[in-house]
Amino acid sequence: MDKTKRPKAGIFGAHTRETWAWLGNELFDESGEIIADVRSDVLYVAHERLLIESTPGAMRFRCRATTSDGSVYTITQESFSVSELVARCGDRVYELRRVSPWRKERMITNGGVEVARMRPMTSGRVEFQVGTAGEEKLPFVDAVFLSWGCVLVDSAVRRPRI
Repeated sequence: MDKTKRPKAGIFGAHTRETWAWLGNELFDESGEIIADVRSDVLYVAHERLLIESTPGAMRFRCRATTSDGSVYTITQESFSVSELVARCGDRVYELRRVSPWRKERMITNGGVEVARMRPMTSGRVEFQVGTAGEEKLPFVDAVFLSWGCVLVDSAVRRPRI
């Protein structure tokens, strides 16, 4: 797989919607190409490597990543439960809210605009629908980081550490 040749995965058109899927530690686009993967707590996406640190706990969830240029990406629980998370990717802020108290599906917004949705399946597959608002609202690396954070907090299947 050559991630350098396909850094955008089709999410940048204003009317383009695409569903990605995390299967294990690999993120696939609709055509079945691997567009990102996680190995030894490093998220490999496009030309970037993000070192991932997460603290899943009974009372708190926190995920932090550092890019190769030193930018910090975080996802934090800022309420009593994980139903509402806040992400900061550099200077961009996202809200990751569950759409229902009975399901783990999340709507991700930036400035009140929906930019993506994610839905974990009982099989362990996590679907991530992107492309609803364009690159200015959801850059590619942000989308992949947010999707992996959702996998960490919401997936029914524990992720192996390779």
